[in-house]
Amino acid sequence: MSRLMKIKAAAISLPLFFPAMAHSQTQTTAQQRTEEVANATQSQGRNPIALDAVDRLRANIWGLTDEEMLRAKTLLEGPRKAFSVENLSPIEALGIHATSEAERRKYAEMFARAFHADVERSLAWNRAFTEAMARLYPNEPVVNFSQIPPVPATVGAADTLNVPRTAIIETPAPGYTPLTQSGPAQGSAK
Repeated sequence: MSRLMKIKAAAISLPLFFPAMAHSQTQTTAQQRTEEVANATQSQGRNPIALDAVDRLRANIWGLTDEEMLRAKTLLEGPRKAFSVENLSPIEALGIHATSEAERRKYAEMFARAFHADVERSLAWNRAFTEAMARLYPNEPVVNFSQIPPVPATVGAADTLNVPRTAIIETPAPGYTPLTQSGPAQGSAK
């Protein structure tokens, strides 16, 4: 085995024998790759990833510093672009690519607060809408099921969604096997 092959084999097997070292190397490597993408873009004469007014507004909305937003933007244009949905928030990108447990926890808490606040706003809007419907149209249901032809559904699904049973054609629940008797039951008299 050549010397070069031995070095490569040792480098490949190192993480197997020293997982903690591999984890810290991975954290450092992720941060280095983010910086390398930004530096490579600049050195190749392309427009470097920079923050514009919209990015700064988004950073402000999410409670991020310019530095955090720049890193998130770099991640969202690089590695995350291949694996995530287009509307992934900068906090999620930073949390996924956190370089420590403390950083991951920080972004998770930021996202949890933002999500909680959004749910509260959505529920407040729904309450306001429900009250407005009751006030403006007191004698009308929000949805008039009598005009809709019945659809195949399970009773459980209809009940869960508050759909009247008259609006469904009852179907068995998935995995339901009816009990049938194909003859006299065991132990019964003939």
